Amino acid sequence: MNKFSNKLKQIKWHIWLRDVLVLCAIIFAVNTWQSRNMLDVDSNVVVKNQLLVGLDGQTSPLIKPDKPTLIYFFAPWCKICSLSIGNLEYLNSDKLNIVRVALDYSNVEEVQDFADKHNISSQILLGHAGLKQQFKIQGYPTYYILDDQQKVLAKSYGYSTALGLKLRQVFSG
Repeated sequence: MNKFSNKLKQIKWHIWLRDVLVLCAIIFAVNTWQSRNMLDVDSNVVVKNQLLVGLDGQTSPLIKPDKPTLIYFFAPWCKICSLSIGNLEYLNSDKLNIVRVALDYSNVEEVQDFADKHNISSQILLGHAGLKQQFKIQGYPTYYILDDQQKVLAKSYGYSTALGLKLRQVFSG
């Protein structure tokens, strides 16, 4: 009986492992398909000296040269953005600049309402159509991690968990 029980446990672990690997493969395939039209990893994007106005009225550079930058593009009407923007708070801002950029908004009040609703105290920059084209934004949220030379280290589109963001941070530099 004990031998049978051990064999059954082993079969269950194999099935569980197979299911996890299949799920990981599906997630990878969907992510790859979703990001197929985004900027390529290892490509450079030229955003030097590009200043954007924040909700606070101050201008800030999109990229700061001191460390890698995660740019989180979102739209205030986006339901997935509402679910995912809080996950940025789990990233280590000592190792990564985190920039939130609003796009496709009707007015500044709409972005401010979004920030208030989600208790975002960090600066939100107000993007524009040219920035959307430059970064090939086709949906929200869109994430890019750029190094200090403005080379794309990582990219993603859609919901990302706090763990997923942390892993991108670790593997991108």
